Amino acid sequence: MQLRLNSGNILNKNVHEVGIIALGSFLENHGSILPIDTDAKIASYISLNVAILTGAKFLGVVLPSTEYDYVKHGIHNKPEEVIEYLKYIINEGKKLGVKKFLIINCHGGNTLISNLLNDLENQYSVRIILKNITFTHAATEELSVGSVIGIADEAENRLKEHDFNKYPEIGMVGLKEAREQNKYIDEEAKFVEKHGVKIDRGLGEKILKKAISECVEIVKELSNDKK
Repeated sequence: MQLRLNSGNILNKNVHEVGIIALGSFLENHGSILPIDTDAKIASYISLNVAILTGAKFLGVVLPSTEYDYVKHGIHNKPEEVIEYLKYIINEGKKLGVKKFLIINCHGGNTLISNLLNDLENQYSVRIILKNITFTHAATEELSVGSVIGIADEAENRLKEHDFNKYPEIGMVGLKEAREQNKYIDEEAKFVEKHGVKIDRGLGEKILKKAISECVEIVKELSNDKK
């Protein structure tokens, strides 16, 4: 049987060698407006849209996630556990003809796996690109994106309740250890303290458009890469 690799709205038949993996977090507090699995849902939304626009294979979402030990706003795994899950997806993806993998990550803590990906590439003889798309935690950017994709509870009482004085994870304002250990987290927290948090759908649409566009360009490069 001959597979019809040229059928459908795709970049080219080589795009079938590209697989897209969503990476986020499933158990992480996000104040009163966003769900506990916000990062996983945003990553999946972007990944699926990129797959639809290019014809690349959407291989699903990674279940475990990891985090810096000083950031305490959810339940996470060790970096090695994330890698083990990726091994399964990559191995099964190769059976589908996938040789190049784009991991779209929307959880800051998952950047801890970056140094482990080279070994994974060598072990499976594949190419892996990790694209990090992250936001100040549960603050304006993330709320705005959540609003656009439909996961934000925008009831008036929820909006009033979404305050970093009540929920320390918002902007990580109340996570003292994280702010002490990481100057970037502290800078973002100070910004949230000064400017507050709001929902701006225009901003959310702009962020999503940019993220999807950048990932589409990566898929184009991968599909044209003969290596």
